[in-house]
Parts: sequence; structure tokens; C-alpha cells
Amino acid sequence: MGVTPIKRRYLIAIIVLIILCISVSSLYDLFWGRRSDPYRSDEDLTLYEIDLTFNPYSKRIDCMQQVKYTNKEEANLWALYFHVYPNAFKHAEKSVFPKEEMDRAYPNGFSPGFIELNKVLLEGAPVAYTFEGYSHDILMIPLEEPLKPGDRLEVFLEYSVVMPNSPGRFGYFDNTYNLGNWYPILCVYDERGWNLEPYHSLGDPFYSDIANYYVRITAPFEFVIAATGEETRVIEGDEEKIWEFKGHKVRDFAWVASQKFQRSSAVVGDTTIYSYYYTHDRGKKALEFAASALEIFNDLFGAYPYKNLSIVQTDFFIGGMEYPRLVMIDGSLYDGDQDDWLELVTVHEVAHQWWYGLVGNDEVHDSWLDEGLTEYSTILYYGQRYGREEEEYKYQTYINKGKFQLFRIYRDSEDTDETIHRPLYEFKDWLEYDSLVYGKGAIMFHELRQEMGDEIFFEVLREYFESNKFQNAKPEDLYRACQKVTGKPWDDFFRQWLYDDYEEKAG
Repeated sequence: MGVTPIKRRYLIAIIVLIILCISVSSLYDLFWGRRSDPYRSDEDLTLYEIDLTFNPYSKRIDCMQQVKYTNKEEANLWALYFHVYPNAFKHAEKSVFPKEEMDRAYPNGFSPGFIELNKVLLEGAPVAYTFEGYSHDILMIPLEEPLKPGDRLEVFLEYSVVMPNSPGRFGYFDNTYNLGNWYPILCVYDERGWNLEPYHSLGDPFYSDIANYYVRITAPFEFVIAATGEETRVIEGDEEKIWEFKGHKVRDFAWVASQKFQRSSAVVGDTTIYSYYYTHDRGKKALEFAASALEIFNDLFGAYPYKNLSIVQTDFFIGGMEYPRLVMIDGSLYDGDQDDWLELVTVHEVAHQWWYGLVGNDEVHDSWLDEGLTEYSTILYYGQRYGREEEEYKYQTYINKGKFQLFRIYRDSEDTDETIHRPLYEFKDWLEYDSLVYGKGAIMFHELRQEMGDEIFFEVLREYFESNKFQNAKPEDLYRACQKVTGKPWDDFFRQWLYDDYEEKAG
């Protein structure tokens, strides 16, 4: 049967429509560089796609963010909750910094930071939302219908980020723009329900799930960007560059921008380490320390699975800060007479790539689980690189007669609770938190090693890592690893160290 003119026009229209659909899809894949992307197989992981324009002159970032979320819980969900951490920087009287740190956090006087939310779409349609929490730093999006287990939905957010003038995790100063905890990130849903903790002034008050990220940053031409994930493409224009990054199976996305960055690199196993720095040649020293740490921790704990890791010199007054595949290091440690501290801080933050980055945990309620183990991992580095004598010296200097000695002095003068395992908001100040979580926590792991012996101890750490990587671990997961390797329970050992009133509890 022949084709009539009407049928021919109908057929042509269908063909044109198919070609247009294919073209749009191809352009979208080309834009993100992910046509054959293996990340797309992780259907149950949350996917963040963020397209932003960085304007350092107005101190603003304009963002469009799409989040694809799957309910992996056994319960129906009637709302979604996001941390909006920048809002915690909006008011001086609600500062995320202790009072004694305000002058260091804001050398030029208090400067607000926050998010201006312009649009929220749920499955493409406008939706009502509210801000909750102490600093309005929790975004709540109610759902008209429950999100059932296994169901997936899409949220679109359009917002602007206003950066504070502060040399901290989030803010800008003389040399760098630090973008840590800068975008709306989904709260964790666990056995307690949604975790809606505020931005506490002590510790690292963060708790997040592993997710996939695609982030596109449009920035002025003269800026260099260091970021979580792999730099897939840089498109150069006349006055700007477009930087595209993808982060596979990471629990956060951070980036740092500077007009002054130099970059050096080294390869350890399957990982390229980049050192970004603005102090001449000192960045190569940080690179050396990071490369040695990565090699040592690969052997001790298990292989680092990512293709790159960035060590970034920043305007940062707190020492160092860990993010997945990127760490911020206090720029003052790059001075020529600070090599000992530069090594210590760099190694500590690299160790966090295992304990926090890969094996995550609730840093509000179980902060010792990553910080105590990371602090002791730093001591292990010295033994592996320089020998047991140097390890013992560093342990005594920095831990047993350092941080823990500070707590002994503090304890002698105050009626102080020695409990390590407690939430951030129950610590009196940084001295107590630092001495207990870092110092006494590290001593606990040292004593665990003494009781087990080196071979068993390192086997326990490898078991803990392999069983919990890309997950959020609980203290019970560490106890379980100890029991699996040794064949006996260690709960009493940990209780004796973690709780001040253990005997009363045990009785």
C-alpha cells in the first residue's frame, strides 16, 4: 500500500521529533561529559547536579541545583529536609564560632553569610517550603504524597550564596575563597529519623550520606579552582572559564578558588595528589607529606579508591579541615619554620580521607569515632615513615604529654566529666573537646593496639574499613570488627574508655 500525503507528513513529523529528542539528550550528555558515565549505574545514590556562577567581586554565588533522591528507608517519608549551613553565618549573636575565636574568625569585623532561596520545584512543580532550626538552617519541603521505599523524586533549587569575610571553612579572605558546607545538602535519615542538628560551635558538626556529584563552576578567567572530584573539563572563554567536576561516591562537595594558586602533583598508586599553594615552593613540601601519608595509609588501612586528592593552602585559621578528596590547610603553616606542624596537620587531614571520608559517621554524636582514630593514625604515620622511636616521641609529645596532659591539668582544676562518647553540645569548650576526643581518644586506640598486638590491630582496622567504606559507621561497627578478627567481644574495653562513669553503668 502506498503512503498518502497525510501519512507522509505524519511520518516526517515523528522523525523530526525523534531527531530533536536525540539532539537534546546528546547536548545534555555533552554538557556534563557523561555519555558513558559509570556513575549512572548507582541508581539508589542521591545525585546532586549543581550549575553555579562564582562572582568574587560581589562575594556571591548564583546556583541552580537539581537533587535526585531515592528513599532507601523502610518507612514512608512525608517531607525532605536539607541542611542550609550558610544560614548559620547570618547573625553574630548566633555565630558558629566560640566567643573567644570571633576576632580570629572575623579579623575585619563580623560579616554575614547566608543563602537566598529563590525557587523550589518538586518534580518540576512549585512547592511550599519552610526554614526551621536555630538559625533557619534547615530547609523543610513537605510532600503531598508519601515517598514510599524505593521511590525516587527530583528537587530543583535556585539560590544565591552570600559569602562572609572570614578565613574559615566558609568564607573569603586575602588569598582564597573557601567553599565548605556551602550548598543545601540532604539531612541523613537513620534510626532516629531525620537528623536536624544545628551548626554547633565545637567540632565538625556534619553528618551526610554518600552521593554522586556533577558540579559546573563558571568563574573569572584568572581564578584557579580546586575541588572535590575529578576535573573533567575546563572550557576557556574570553573573560571566564567553566570548570566541570564529577565526584563519584563522596559524602560532600567542597571547593577553593584563588587567583594566586600554583599547582604541583605526584602519583601514588592509582591516585594523583595535587598541591595547590600560593607560598612559593612550600606547597611541594605539603605534597611530599601527603604523598607519604597516602602511601602509608593505603598499606595500613586499605586502598584509596579515588583518582585524585587535593591538598589546598588556604586562608584558614583553624589548622586544617577535611572534605572528600580535598583538604584545607592553614596557609600560615607554609612558612619555612613550620614544617613540623605542616606535616602533622597535612597527615591528619589525609587520614580523614579514610576515617570520615570513606568510613563516615555521625560527627555530632560520635565524633571520637573519626577524630580519635584519625589522631592515632597520624601517630602511626610517623612510625611507618621514620621508625618506632620517632613514633613514640610524637605520641608522647603530641598526645600523652600534649593534648591529654592539657586535660589532666584541666581535670585537676575542675570537676570535669571524662566521657568521650557524648554529643558536641555537651562539651564545655574546645579544650575539653580537644583533650578528650582527640587526646584521650587516641590513647584509647593506642591501648587497644597494645592489648591486641600490631598484626591483629592493623587487621582490625582493615576489616573496619572494608566492611564500612562508603557507609556511615556506628560505634558498634568498630566493636564488631574487633570481635570478628579476634574472636572475642571488646565492648567492655571501649566502655571503660568512652564513659567516665563506666563502673556505675556496668554495676
